[in-house]
Amino acid sequence: MTDYEKPVVLANEDVAEGVYAASGAGSADCWTVSPYSVQDWNGSHHVFEVRIVHSDAVQHISTASATTLTFSSPLTDAYTESNFSCSFSGSTATVVRTSHANAYQSGDNATFKIWVKAADEATTKAITCTGSSISCTKTVNVQGNGADGN
Repeated sequence: MTDYEKPVVLANEDVAEGVYAASGAGSADCWTVSPYSVQDWNGSHHVFEVRIVHSDAVQHISTASATTLTFSSPLTDAYTESNFSCSFSGSTATVVRTSHANAYQSGDNATFKIWVKAADEATTKAITCTGSSISCTKTVNVQGNGADGN
């Protein structure tokens, strides 16, 4: 981590939009997500592989990341590996990766699979991932050198 620089806040009363300082939770400036189909039919589900990669230019402490995937059809089922939680509603599935990493600055990455099912076999085979996003719980690594102070 480089030297600390105190942030500067500027106010401009003459503009209609504002920017609000926050803890950073929910921001995706540190992760990228890339889903792709690996098997269109395994007997019941369409299988997608999802790769999430953390920027090696950002350093912070993180407790979880949530990957949201949007599919082309409503889902009737979705699940992933047992170490990630998965929920779905409509055509959206959310996978939460709980972790504790003291200094994400190494290009950390994870790859996981998600099995999704639609109303019938034909729809399940044809389903595509139409969008993806990721959010991260994070706090600045104020201890330096990746130590969590515990």
